[in-house]
Amino acid sequence: MNLLLNPRFEFHSFANHREGRAVSYESHDVAFWNTDAWGDITVMRESHAPEDVRPDFSTGNLVRIEPGKRFWQFVTLAEAGVAPGEAVSLSVRGWQAEAGALRATLKLMKLDSEDGEWSPAEFGMADQRTFPRHSRGELVVAESYEATSDARGRVELRIEHAEIIGHFTPGEESHSADVNTVGLMVELTNTLEAVEGEDRGVWVYAPTLTADGPATPARRPAREMRALYRHIPRTIQKLWKGEPIHVLLMGSSIDRGSANPPLYLYDEDPESPTFKQPLADGEFDGELVGRPDLDGYYGWWRHYFSYTGRLKRELMRKFDLGPDKLLFHWMACDGSCVGEAHSGLAEYCSLSLPPEPNTNGHAAGRTWEQLYPELFSRPGGPGPDLVIFGSGANEKTDTPHEAAVYEGMIRWVQRHYPGCEFLFCQFQNQGGYTPNPGDLQAIGLRYGIPFCDYGLVGDRLTRWVNRRALVPRDGHPQAAAHYLWFKQLERAFETWDPIEAGQPQELLPERLHPNSYGWEGEMVLFERESARIVGNRFILEDTAFNAFASAAEDEEPQPVVDGEQLAGSRRGQPSYDLRNSWFRYGNLRLGDRHILEAKGPGAELKYVDAKVCPNRRVIGVESPRWDLGGADVTEFASEWGAPFGDRQAMLQPGASFTIDVVATDISVAYVDAADAGTLRVLVDGEERLMQPANVAFTDCDGGEHYLENRKGVLDLGYGLHRVTLEATDAPVSVLGVFTYDARSNRDAERRITGMAAPGETVAITPPLAARPLVICTGGLAARYEDTAPDRVTFSGAGPGAYELVGE
Repeated sequence: MNLLLNPRFEFHSFANHREGRAVSYESHDVAFWNTDAWGDITVMRESHAPEDVRPDFSTGNLVRIEPGKRFWQFVTLAEAGVAPGEAVSLSVRGWQAEAGALRATLKLMKLDSEDGEWSPAEFGMADQRTFPRHSRGELVVAESYEATSDARGRVELRIEHAEIIGHFTPGEESHSADVNTVGLMVELTNTLEAVEGEDRGVWVYAPTLTADGPATPARRPAREMRALYRHIPRTIQKLWKGEPIHVLLMGSSIDRGSANPPLYLYDEDPESPTFKQPLADGEFDGELVGRPDLDGYYGWWRHYFSYTGRLKRELMRKFDLGPDKLLFHWMACDGSCVGEAHSGLAEYCSLSLPPEPNTNGHAAGRTWEQLYPELFSRPGGPGPDLVIFGSGANEKTDTPHEAAVYEGMIRWVQRHYPGCEFLFCQFQNQGGYTPNPGDLQAIGLRYGIPFCDYGLVGDRLTRWVNRRALVPRDGHPQAAAHYLWFKQLERAFETWDPIEAGQPQELLPERLHPNSYGWEGEMVLFERESARIVGNRFILEDTAFNAFASAAEDEEPQPVVDGEQLAGSRRGQPSYDLRNSWFRYGNLRLGDRHILEAKGPGAELKYVDAKVCPNRRVIGVESPRWDLGGADVTEFASEWGAPFGDRQAMLQPGASFTIDVVATDISVAYVDAADAGTLRVLVDGEERLMQPANVAFTDCDGGEHYLENRKGVLDLGYGLHRVTLEATDAPVSVLGVFTYDARSNRDAERRITGMAAPGETVAITPPLAARPLVICTGGLAARYEDTAPDRVTFSGAGPGAYELVGE
């Protein structure tokens, strides 16, 4: 079978959509094949190819290669299903006007590896450390096989039984004798030089790469072309049209190309005496790579060589776009993770921070509007069109509940930017670096988000190469590994005819994980001076947060939540940072009071970014909606910044407080006191909670505190609920109630409308999950007592219209 992807050169022309030209039969890009620049090749349907060029058999499409240009496809050994010691054969049909004009080359591509160690400082770089001499820069050619023909006109170039060489020594050290072959490159080249006024193009068609016998055009493709583009339809359409897009890049140091050694610009000419020596460090300089047009659009060399930095350049080529049309926006940074990035999500999505290398991967000196003018002139503004999630190596947030952190971020973006799409392509070291790829695969199923599985390919590759040649010192991939990673991500943007119908991603579907509700809300920042931060303690808003703390010199603050010391914090993070915090957490019960503490000598909380769940309301006892039975509302002197309100009402035994609310969940706020009684909570007449209100909070230093508290009453079903509070044994101070509409979406919401008169009953079939919210007009009314999940009996002064809302 044919091991090449798309050997029939299928393509999609966007010239008609972008320019209004009636041209769908040719393009300058072929799916799953690469060139150096737009216009280096022209692919054409065989019905439009010159008659003297096309063969007698049906070949699909033909590609014309311009003088001095090349056209290639790279495939890893793992994807081709071949191994060192085996042999492959290549056949390419084509047309040339001169002998030797068309050249077919089969290259074995390997990771760099030489004996000994090296230090960047030897070549004038800032880094003084020493590293093994492997994986410096890009892939190199381990062996090359080529074929040409002396014939003119139609030709066939064949390479028979090309041996795949490869072997390696496991371990940290690098060896010149190692041949870490990762893949094969089929390269088709026009060897002629361009001459003005002359047609010196060559044509190719029907390439075949096989490992099981002679290569012939009749060989069926062994590998499937997966139409991942269907799952990011908005992004693809904008690229076709030539519209600007904003791509937000999430992750850690791995994603922005931080590595050990750093991702330098190397001399990649194997004939050069300085081959594989670093040439540049630090800030990106487009002149050094012949791309001055990219100045300003990359901050450091690491951004240029990263997997997404490569994707930007490839999309420029595939879709004939300038750098000002593709904003690749690095939120990823060293030490960061998605949980921490929740703090800066609003600022990054809105482009609130100016261009700067460390902040967002761009050179300083120009504004966003100057770099991407069309992005700011579009009607919807410059918000993100696509979010790419890469490395999850640093996450470890609430493991094994990391899915909630990712899902919460996706849902936050969807709530603010409903047209934004998502793409997953995570880096993995030998299939076991981090557990969250499984979480993203599950989210991908629920939300329709494509998952480009580099982890699978990379793991299989380590059967044939030293894994340390991909990541020499730690978990950070070198440039060649970023190339392999990029090649998987690139596939999401390959398009070809016939175009299949798109599958738009799900907007706010049913949540995958219950903790996601806490992560998808808005961040509220509390600074050190806030009355809410009490020394080293803070009462959370709901269930998820980022915190920033310090301790005495050489000491590490330890996070304690609700009296339990937790793992996963840094040594300390005293300053506020949008992407790096001291501790993040969100595995807590909705509706309950939760207290964060920083434990240790001299420990202090400096900042807390606390999430507020969507559709939460706080109804203090001072609200006229309460029926307090005549009880007085007085001031409550909180020592914790009044997180639940600053008014209280004393609930006496034998009395009751009542309020009607519309919610799925509620949380009752009260005050613990040594002489308080027990708070009884009834919802719709059913006892749901008996909570002693005389329980002291014991802090991490052993001190006891009587303070405000709250308890959640959950899973009530969306609808109208009557909340009744009673006290037993002794009075209880009540602060109010929090209500939540925690529904994932409104898909199951039912609205029943009509007209009625007092005394009429409307049946609800099938019954709702709870009493409906009843909205009436005219003189019509409906009392709580006359409302049930399966019926409503109306009252009031006269007829009118009604709307029943429930699930």
